Amino acid sequence: MERLEKVRTQLDGVNVLRSVKRLLGLTYKELSTLLGLPESVLSRYYTGDMLPSVETAREMVEKLFAEYPLDKILSRLLKVYETYVDLTATYNPDLWTLYSVYISRKFGELKIDRVLTAAVDGIPLAVAVAQRFGVPLVIAKQYKEPGAKSIEVSYIKGNRVVSLYVPQGQLAKGDSVLIVDDVVRTGKTIRALADLAEAAGSKVAAAAALLAFRGFAEKFEFPLDIALVI
Repeated sequence: MERLEKVRTQLDGVNVLRSVKRLLGLTYKELSTLLGLPESVLSRYYTGDMLPSVETAREMVEKLFAEYPLDKILSRLLKVYETYVDLTATYNPDLWTLYSVYISRKFGELKIDRVLTAAVDGIPLAVAVAQRFGVPLVIAKQYKEPGAKSIEVSYIKGNRVVSLYVPQGQLAKGDSVLIVDDVVRTGKTIRALADLAEAAGSKVAAAAALLAFRGFAEKFEFPLDIALVI
């Protein structure tokens, strides 16, 4: 393992520890019981005064995700109504960090050249994921950039036609694309983003969304990860 990979693994341990602690309001005592590490040591990890070893960091991440899986955390943070989800909690940087580590564990073995999302709600999550993979972020918007030639797809959303545009050149032939969305209701937005990638000659490696409404029926020819189904 290269040194940079080792450091990233160590930082993952610290960042997941911090994120879970802050998001759920856990005490050092609770974390100590779960992780089998002294409270004083966890405190030093949390503050950054000390980094865990690579092996300890791996074990911390495994135990924290096993005890507090992302769906469990989201269930505690999100307010879900019959036809509406209050996503205010998703504006928390700790959740962005946790989600980026979660997605890297899901799709870390895939070759990813671009992260693609639709404006606007999914942008914070997509930024975190793009940064994690170290690749550019491409944002499909519902309007054309002035003076730019764009790739366009349209689809029916409810009782209206929605068009998405990406300036030519932001997606290239042969690019391997990871689609990131916040909420999946019908799957039509993900399908439209996949069509945009295909129109540019790119290939969708996988797609991911924070949550989906139960019963959406769209099928895809690529893996789709949903962190929470409601």
